[in-house]
Amino acid sequence: MSEVEWARLKAHELRALAERNAVVMLPVAAIEQHGPHLPVMVDTRLAGEVSARAARSVAGRCPAVVLPTIWHGLSEHHMPFGGTITLDFDTFHMVIRGVVESVLRNGFSRVLIVNGHGGNIAASEIIAQELTLEFEVPILAVTYWLETTAAFDQILEDQENVLHAGEGETSMMLALEPDLIDPGQLAGAKGADGLGFNRAGKSGARWRSLAHVTENGVIGDPTKASADKGERMLDAAAAALADLIADDASWAPEKDLRPDAIGGVRFQRD
Repeated sequence: MSEVEWARLKAHELRALAERNAVVMLPVAAIEQHGPHLPVMVDTRLAGEVSARAARSVAGRCPAVVLPTIWHGLSEHHMPFGGTITLDFDTFHMVIRGVVESVLRNGFSRVLIVNGHGGNIAASEIIAQELTLEFEVPILAVTYWLETTAAFDQILEDQENVLHAGEGETSMMLALEPDLIDPGQLAGAKGADGLGFNRAGKSGARWRSLAHVTENGVIGDPTKASADKGERMLDAAAAALADLIADDASWAPEKDLRPDAIGGVRFQRD
């Protein structure tokens, strides 16, 4: 099977992928606390794994290559528990911008930001919008578990989708890095039930530290986790991302439905 990791390829091989209009996948994640039973690498490990599996899965339909994961994200809400590295939004934006600009200068023209951390969701979408406007090429942002909601709901018992350090993430880490999980901490690692702590009213958003709702940094029940569930989740996420990548509609140019009387006026930014 062909190599899909950017860092393992040679420069001439990457030039050849650019000539084939390959999709470049940029995993973005975090280094942050994941309760007493999981290592701080969880989001970074999972985002990179899902991206690599997706690139291999889609190879027969569309070439794809995976950049090294940006491991530092927006994790201020995890700082009270220690073990966490966080950036501010401007720095996060500029790191991603610098990577994307370099990718485009290498001759690629399609970039998929694959997010693996809840605190990056809104930021990744805003950054994708800003870079699309700046560089005038399609820059997509996707959070892998939101693309896989229906499949994950069928696999998980205690939750509908990924929660922080709960059944889902613990299952995927059991499949990938079982030696890094502390089984002696699992029984006492059950945490809060959901993510509503950062909402207000029917649609309001507010900032809250995770310490506002959990004493151990966990949301969900990791005792329900299993390696089998984790393997199924990883494959389901990869399949969903592969479908997104291979769908021509994902990369189709923007339409302009304005009539001629309006269409002659340039409203876009110069």
